[in-house]
This record gives sequence, C-alpha cells and structure tokens, in this order.
Amino acid sequence: MKRVRSVAMAMTLLMALSLMGCGAAGGGKGQSSIGQTAVSESEDNQEQTRSGDTVKLRLWGGVPAEAGPQASCDEFNKLYQDKGIQVEYVRFVNDETGNMKLETNLLSGEGVDLYMTYSVDVLSKRAEGGMALDLSEMMSAEKYDEVSYLGDMAKAYYINGKPYSIPTKLDKYGIVINKKMFDDAGIDVPTEWTVDEFREIAKKLTHGTGQQKVYGMFWNSQQDLSYAMNFIAAQTLGGDPMYKSEKESNFTDPVNVAAVDLVNKMMNVDKTSPSHTDSVTQKLSQESMFLTGKCAMTIGPWMIRSIKNTDEYPHDFITAFAPYPVVGKRSYTEGGYGDLLCINPKSQHAKEAWEFAKWYAAEGMMEVAKGGRVPAYNTYNSKAITEAFLNGAENLLDAATTESVLIKPANNYAVPSITTHSAEIKKCYTDEVEKILIGQESTKEGMENAKLAADKILQQ
Repeated sequence: MKRVRSVAMAMTLLMALSLMGCGAAGGGKGQSSIGQTAVSESEDNQEQTRSGDTVKLRLWGGVPAEAGPQASCDEFNKLYQDKGIQVEYVRFVNDETGNMKLETNLLSGEGVDLYMTYSVDVLSKRAEGGMALDLSEMMSAEKYDEVSYLGDMAKAYYINGKPYSIPTKLDKYGIVINKKMFDDAGIDVPTEWTVDEFREIAKKLTHGTGQQKVYGMFWNSQQDLSYAMNFIAAQTLGGDPMYKSEKESNFTDPVNVAAVDLVNKMMNVDKTSPSHTDSVTQKLSQESMFLTGKCAMTIGPWMIRSIKNTDEYPHDFITAFAPYPVVGKRSYTEGGYGDLLCINPKSQHAKEAWEFAKWYAAEGMMEVAKGGRVPAYNTYNSKAITEAFLNGAENLLDAATTESVLIKPANNYAVPSITTHSAEIKKCYTDEVEKILIGQESTKEGMENAKLAADKILQQ
C-alpha cells in the first residue's frame, strides 16, 4: 500500500514539475528558477564525477545563503578541497510551493544530494515516500552513535524506528518581545505566564487606530496555522498534542481547544492581533509587523537574521524573549531538534553526502549560529555559540533572555513520538483552524470537526 502511495505521489509531483516548468519559462521568480538551474546543471555534475573529477554535492536549504549556509559551505569546501568533495548551496523557500519544488527534484533524482527538512510530519512523509535515505547502514558500518551527540532524544526523530535524518539544530522558541514597548508600558518581560495573563498584556500594549494602530501581538498565521498547538498546547500535553493514541486524535482536548480559542479571541474579539484574513490578504510578515514597530510581540524567533539585518530592517529597539504562555500548568519546555538534514536516496554520491552531513552537524554550524540557529550536537562550546548568536547584534538582542529562552538546553522538551499519518492529521487541524479564524465556525465546532476527520484517517 505504501508503495502504491509513493508511486502516486511521484506521478503527482512529476506532473506538477511540468506545470511549474511552464511558469518558469514565463519569467517566474524565486525558487522556481533556482530549482530549474539545479536540474539543468545536474547532468554536468554527473559527467564531471564520471571522469574522476571532484564530486560536487548540492545541498538544498530554506535559509538564505547569506545568513550562514554559504559561509558554512565555503568552510567545508576549503577543508575538503584535497579530498575531492565540494558542496554548493541551493536555497528554496520553505513554503508549500518551495517544498513541492524540492520534492519534485527529489523524486526525479535530479539536482539534490542533501536537503533540510523542517518538521517531523514532513520528514515522515518524505521517509515513507522514498525521498529520504535510511541512514541505518551508514551509521552501523561506522559505529556512528547519534545518541552520544544528541542524547536519547535523537531517537524521537526516527521514522518507523529508523534514522532518515541527522538533526542539526536545537529548536528552542519563545515569544519575541519589543522590550521598549514593554518598558514604556511598565511591564516586565515575563519568565512565566498563563495564556490569560498573556492575553491581558496584549490588550495593554494595543493602541491607536487605522494605519497608526500598534497591536499587542502578531500571530503570523498566514505562514502556519499550527503554532497554537505546537508551541502552546504542547507545553501541557507533550510532544504529541495531535494524538490521544495512534488510533485517535486529540483535537477536542480542553488544552488544544483553549490554545486555538486564545488566537481566535485575540484576533476577532480583542482585536489585539491582525486577523487571519488581513494577515493573508495584506501579505503580512513578522518583519513587516514587528521590526517596523507595528506590534509589541510575535510568535517565533526564527527571524533573528532579520533582526540583525538593520540595512533592510532599520530599527534600534532591543528584542527580548519570553517562554510561550501556558494553558494550565507547564509540564514541558517547548523545543526539540530541527533542521533535519537528509540525503536523497537517488543521489549518486550518497557516501560523499554522508561525509558532509557528519561534518556539518558536528563542526559546520558556527556560521549559521550567527544567523540565529543553535547547533544541536554537544560538540560545540556553549559560550562560543552564545557569542556567535549575539554577534553583530549586541545592541539589538537582550543577552539574558536570548540565552535563557533560546540557547540554554532543557531536559523536558515536548518531543514527538507518534508520526502516524502526521501530515494528513495536521491538515485536518489547520483546515478547521482557518475556518474558525475567519468566522465560519466556532472554536468548539471546528475542533470537533478536526477530530472527526482525523479519527477517520487514523482508524481506516
């Protein structure tokens, strides 16, 4: 059955490639032209390596090259120049279109040797769809022990008991705060808060009307509708907030309902956050809202590289961080591992790709730390990581909360352990959350509908 599904997926994506090709021919921008370049150059790459020349790997990632990946690749290329391996970085946009482009190239076997996956549900889909190499044999042959670098949590990122990636980044997130706005309002940066306290603070920070309005919070819902579950509910429910078991979803749990209702009421009742409709139609972003002073708080610190980029986003206020607010009592710390580095099973250079993957995870992340990505492996000096993270932004980032919220490791992360139909189950959730946020149904109705749809998938 899985094989049939994989073949169907391959056909669908290959058809999509032909359609995208038409768009690219018409002068399309962004990752379409990048992907096209990678495909067209792959034949040259294969011809060179057949003649015994240097192997040229292609690494696809969602982070802009200038935010660290290019410098990291340059460092690898210097170290491995005499070993016959070089790597080229290809940036794709980490959205639906960009990931479709990546997966189309993976299934065609063209232009991708290694790539980053940014969530476990997507990793699960790619592993089961023949788009990620099972690393078991390579690890076994070298007695390579991920646990010695990552701890027992490494196995939480296995799919069906097998490693299809190397987690490279420590994901510790929290609410992003304009410290000047908090100071002006006489509000201390919280070290712990409930969702009710968070909601009230957002009200105090919201003021003005029309184009002059400053919102207390920006949820960034146009980018992802699962933040309430992944970042807030998970702190109470743990790493599997979508599941009650492998056969039953958990969307009607009071904690999940409360987390979604928080977002809904802040958008549509309190008006302390832009509505989901405005976020989509006006193409809002964390940069356009937070870094221009149009909101006091936002959801995710993956914008560190933009905070540092004062040429493009001029500002002089200090950004601080706070843990996500919690529903009820906190049982877990939001966090885990990310930037899941995978090898394309159709790569002709899997051995060389494995060499790069090991180097990058254990040695190559200091450059991307400057862009706000904390290495997951324990091979790095924590002080050096903090210095790299703050580098160039000492007057823009609050050092104490940056370290405590984003960098300092915890021992109670909300780590996922169930991946059954995870991409499909997540879609059941996000489809209904969108209806809730645009007023088509109540929070209670939407979460009940999400559960019905998800349970049907899990019990088939």
